[in-house]
Amino acid sequence: MRKFNLLFLALFVSLIAFSQQNNLVDVVYLKNGSILRGIIIEQVPNEQIKLQTSDGSVFVYQTDEIEKIVREPVSSRNRRVAGLNDTGSRRGFIGLSLGAAIPVGDVSDLGAGATLSLVDFGYLFHPNVGIAGKWFGSGHVVDDVSYGIGGLMFGVLASTPISPKVNFEAKGLLGFGVFTASYGSETESSEAYFGYDFGVGLRINTSNKISLLTNLDYMGISDYQSVNITFGVAYRLR
Repeated sequence: MRKFNLLFLALFVSLIAFSQQNNLVDVVYLKNGSILRGIIIEQVPNEQIKLQTSDGSVFVYQTDEIEKIVREPVSSRNRRVAGLNDTGSRRGFIGLSLGAAIPVGDVSDLGAGATLSLVDFGYLFHPNVGIAGKWFGSGHVVDDVSYGIGGLMFGVLASTPISPKVNFEAKGLLGFGVFTASYGSETESSEAYFGYDFGVGLRINTSNKISLLTNLDYMGISDYQSVNITFGVAYRLR
């Protein structure tokens, strides 16, 4: 299980670093006074560059036409010019998601179950970094006994646009969870245990107010670990 934890943690840290790099736009200053913003998709040293603008057009400039090339932080205006996803007006989301919970390791004999996040939340204080949280529950049935896991977690969210409408996101959450076992009319509950969740996913902004969510999470609470695959819908917050 430690290998899974290290893998998801490494992926999360890598995404944060990539997010910071992706929060820049290429600015080309030409000797004729023109200034162009976009993304350099090809560069041949001492010969030419290819610059892609927001409408998908590709322009080729020879090195002797260029005064200088710089990279600037992506403001809301520059995001539109460069064709990147503008998160300035809608920085957060809150919704619900559901899917499959697949136990791994010592609890794999529980078999696949269902998981539901009644609250799936994220908010970006920076174009690429913010907070996330979820209130969730998972369930498995083995030999007429129902096992439930529920909890509440909060943590860090990293987000980077991969198209004008799609964000690739990663989160690292900490919190607590409890276990229940139901057989017949009897239900037993455990004390609260420390829990964690490392996840990646896509947030697809289908309109100004609605997003679709896809998530792949690795969650652990005490001796219980599972890989959760979920899909959901969220309302976009200002």
